[in-house]
Amino acid sequence: MEDGSVNLPPGFFFSPTDEELVLHFLYCKASLIPCHPNIIPDLHPSQLAPWELNGKALLSGNQYYFFTKVNENRARENGYWKDTGVTEPILSTFDKKVGMKKYLGFHIGEAPQGTETSWVMQEYYICSSGFDTASYRSARRRRKHVSDFI
Repeated sequence: MEDGSVNLPPGFFFSPTDEELVLHFLYCKASLIPCHPNIIPDLHPSQLAPWELNGKALLSGNQYYFFTKVNENRARENGYWKDTGVTEPILSTFDKKVGMKKYLGFHIGEAPQGTETSWVMQEYYICSSGFDTASYRSARRRRKHVSDFI
């Protein structure tokens, strides 16, 4: 891990479902419970362009995984993340809402005239039981999320 990358054991492929990301990684991170193995690093993507994540985020296949604090300002030095308007609930095996997933696309340049790229980020949020839209909007500013670039 000299360069900050995570070395997974031979034959190990990190491919969690949305439910596993929320229940086994994000809940642990948000509640400060040690996560074993702790393989998803903390990053500040405001300092990185998506193509600079190699060696810093957990790479599995063509997806990067990292934790970061929620930041409403998604502008970066060379571009910005734009909300695509798509938000999906994440359901547990028992059909209980445990989280939400929001999609964002990266645009090069300044908003709103930026050029769309093929970089897509998925932000994951924890839901409280008895989920409703109002509690989601107010809670998302306080919670951490894990981002998954595809």
